[in-house]
Order: sequence, then structure tokens, then C-alpha cells
Amino acid sequence: MEATLYFDGGIRQGIMAYGWLLVDSKDEAEVIVSGNRTCGVGTSNIAEYRALIAGLQGSLKAGVDILHIIGDSQLIIKQVTKVFKVNKLELKSHRDCVLELLEQLEDYTIMWVPRRDNKRADSLVNQVFERRKAKCSKQQKKEHRKTLRKRQS
Repeated sequence: MEATLYFDGGIRQGIMAYGWLLVDSKDEAEVIVSGNRTCGVGTSNIAEYRALIAGLQGSLKAGVDILHIIGDSQLIIKQVTKVFKVNKLELKSHRDCVLELLEQLEDYTIMWVPRRDNKRADSLVNQVFERRKAKCSKQQKKEHRKTLRKRQS
């Protein structure tokens, strides 16, 4: 199967999140599978790598053998294609993991696009932050109600 993988990672208030989606290369409106979640604390580059790794794992699980990879992080794209050297140890381990996953594909391309051309993956990242914000708001409301009850007693 041939497919296109869009990936993106981001960071807000020190929390990383990523999103990825796998679409049919012939009909990009058809999403085969997608994923998004928080992924710890770190840098945006680590979040981007984790997005790519999760997307590659999802692609392999879906049975993809020819993959077109698209992301908006020039650093990640250039490190994976070995145009840039990887100096940071943590980034190197992520890059090496990506290269191992890529070896399992019959063929692949990897391309950088501007952020405006990666809106669907970026939207998945933003959904994670919105869910997290809503969850925090619910917790804050609950604590506020507790405080009010204590005052009324």
C-alpha cells in the first residue's frame, strides 16, 4: 500500500504534544489512521521526532510499504536525510529510531513543507492542548467548588 504521512509536534508551557495522520496518496481526503497525544516534557524538536516515530509505527502497522512523509520541521527533515549532523544525544537516538523504522519500508520520500501546508497535523497537535486545557479547567472548577463549600460551612 502507498500512503502519505503528515506529522507535527509542538510544545506549550513545557508540555510536548504530537499529531500525525496517514492518508491515501491517491485520495488525500481519505484518512487511513491518525493519532495525537501528549508526550512528556522537552523541546519542540523532540515532540517533532516523537510525532514522526508514532506516525511511522502507525504506517507500518497499517501495512504501508511505500510512504511519502511530510513535515514542517526543517531540522528533523534535514537530520533524517543526513543533510544536517545530529549533535544532541537525545535527538540522535530519536533520529536513529526513525532510520530503523524507515528500513522496514520498501520505499519512501521525505519532504519539508511550510507550516501552512501541514495544517491537518498541526490541528491534531492543537486538539491535544485544547483537551488538556479543558481538563485543567474542569479540575480547577472542582477545586473552586470545594473551596466554596468549605467557606459556607
